[in-house]
Amino acid sequence: MFSKLPSSKLFRTLIYLPAKLYELIIRIRVVLYEYQYIKPKELNKVVISIGNITLGGTGKTPLVEYIARFFNDEHLETAIISRGYKRQDKSNSTIVVSDGNKIVASLKEAGDEPFMLAEKLKGVRIVVGSNRFESGKLAIEKLGCEVILLDDGFQHLKLKRDLDIVVLDATDPFGGGEVVPLGKLREPIYGLKRAQMVIVTRSDRELDRELIFRVLSGLELNIPVIYAYHDFVGLRELTTNKPAAMRKLINSKVAILCALGHPSVFIEDIENYQAKIVSQHIFIDHYHYQQSDINQVVGQAKAAGAEFIVTTEKDAVKLKPFSFDLPIYIAEIKAEFEDDVRLKSILLKTVINKLKS
Repeated sequence: MFSKLPSSKLFRTLIYLPAKLYELIIRIRVVLYEYQYIKPKELNKVVISIGNITLGGTGKTPLVEYIARFFNDEHLETAIISRGYKRQDKSNSTIVVSDGNKIVASLKEAGDEPFMLAEKLKGVRIVVGSNRFESGKLAIEKLGCEVILLDDGFQHLKLKRDLDIVVLDATDPFGGGEVVPLGKLREPIYGLKRAQMVIVTRSDRELDRELIFRVLSGLELNIPVIYAYHDFVGLRELTTNKPAAMRKLINSKVAILCALGHPSVFIEDIENYQAKIVSQHIFIDHYHYQQSDINQVVGQAKAAGAEFIVTTEKDAVKLKPFSFDLPIYIAEIKAEFEDDVRLKSILLKTVINKLKS
């Protein structure tokens, strides 16, 4: 039913007890909130969480961007609040990355994904901090926000939300059916019972819709399930910012450079444009590049005959300070939905219901 788990008996024996202890701690924590022994804090504006139940990249960030852009287009003052995972400068616990008009924090202070969103989303506020409640208060009281988007917030039970969206990756929706380290689940499957909407990303790939239906039905969940995928919208040269059509990839010899949770998806997407990938350089997710890394990547790419390098938008914000002796292009993407009308309707109803309460 679920994807393949680690096969070594010795490995599974060694990690079994730590894994089950971790799972027990998670279960106790959830129960404490479920039965209100611990009560979540509440903000007086709309709070929508977009999160995962598995580790690794699920394609969540383009969805956060899409939803923020939608609310902004509807003239609702919107903020994205994020932990700023693996940001280098944590001297300030809560900071404004963008006030909606300009970026007011550095990449080191913000982290790669919040900084990327700040560059792309004019009019949307971006706030980073470990305390989501304090970040939300700042966004409401100082930045005048009406809608708070809680990025990667499904396990953040300390803050009450009006809509809980869980993102499942079609290529591995349930992380092997086991909590880490036995599988890739952040919490037991039954945690999905807290979800009020599921968005299945990468649904243009091989997908077992029946499996998703069976799991949700087994949890007695009757919630909207919306299928989504990511589409390339073009290339952009990193140093000059000049756009290029995706057809530039066709029959070109290219090198891949990225630091992602799920790099195979990005590589497959590039290959689907008939690019000839001659060199791959995959770093750990949220990796902080150095010029020495770039020199090595460029040297190996040239030796393999690459005409140019292709990278992601998330990587691009970290690569701009460096020198490249080879053209490098950013592959720009956007989220697409099978039923975007339904998604927008649910989002707007959430806002309306909050205003009525």
